[in-house]
Amino acid sequence: MNISFAPLAKVSPVHGYYSQACSDIEFMPSRSTHELLRGGRMLARMLNGELHLLYEAESPGVPLSSLAGQTLHFGLRLANPVFSNITMPVVTDTTLTPLYANATLPATLDAPQGVELTAGLYGLAPKLASRPVTLRLLDAHAKILETRQLAEAATSYDTRGLAPGEYRIEEDYGAGLLHARKLFVDASLRDTGVWGLLALRIDAAFYTNAANFTLNFAVRKETLRYYVVARNWQPDEFNQLNIVDEGFSAEGRDEITFTRLVAPFPDGFIKDSLLGDSSVQIAVFQSQTEVARKERGLRKLHLSRNSTVLIEHLPLPGPERAKADFIVHLSKP
Repeated sequence: MNISFAPLAKVSPVHGYYSQACSDIEFMPSRSTHELLRGGRMLARMLNGELHLLYEAESPGVPLSSLAGQTLHFGLRLANPVFSNITMPVVTDTTLTPLYANATLPATLDAPQGVELTAGLYGLAPKLASRPVTLRLLDAHAKILETRQLAEAATSYDTRGLAPGEYRIEEDYGAGLLHARKLFVDASLRDTGVWGLLALRIDAAFYTNAANFTLNFAVRKETLRYYVVARNWQPDEFNQLNIVDEGFSAEGRDEITFTRLVAPFPDGFIKDSLLGDSSVQIAVFQSQTEVARKERGLRKLHLSRNSTVLIEHLPLPGPERAKADFIVHLSKP
């Protein structure tokens, strides 16, 4: 007996930091999705940082068991512990869990939305103090599952009887004042400490035309600061120091220009007293625009004195660095 598997869908993380594939995300199927995959004669495999979904085919485009209309849930776990150092936040409220879903168009992921990943008892303190407030629990199809009037400061919901997936709680204060919070209920994913979530609805067309999804991550941008600490330099020589970007044209990017600052430095800077005593001279060269982090850094970002290059390639922050602050020591005998 021949067993044949065909591609159903692929999910590819793409990150502006990397010149090659991004392998920072691991896809973890939920417990209920494990069962769906088994019943639908499907496989979920990771290859080169991508999630590949395969179905067992009876003939080309014809599955042995169709999951059309079903939704697969995956947790997104970070394989890179310093992912946040190189990535712009994907949702405005960073206390929430990003949820990616193909809710609008079957073959395209919507922009991520922030949800509360929960299971068991979910405690709720309404956003406003006004009472009473009407609370409505709705499912992913906007069907009202429960309505209650709350006069107390807080309440709770027992989610153990809910199927895994998306829900919404509306707080209705009357007079058109409404606040909504989005939940994602799944005990198997909540307990694994995932960073994000993927809800992938299987469209019947995927069996004949495999879908290709992309998780896009924007690279973090920040202001560069180079603290130059010079010992035994004459003031006129020290004042001739500058940072010049000589590599922007060859690398096809915008030129980075710098502003020179001297002590005392503004709030948020490293204090000059921590950089040296009164025998040193200190200046900060700060980029005038935010600069995107890059896996391979920049070429020919020079620290120069007039036309003499002292340091040919100044560094960019590596992924392990939370801030783009560098201290450069110059010394003469």
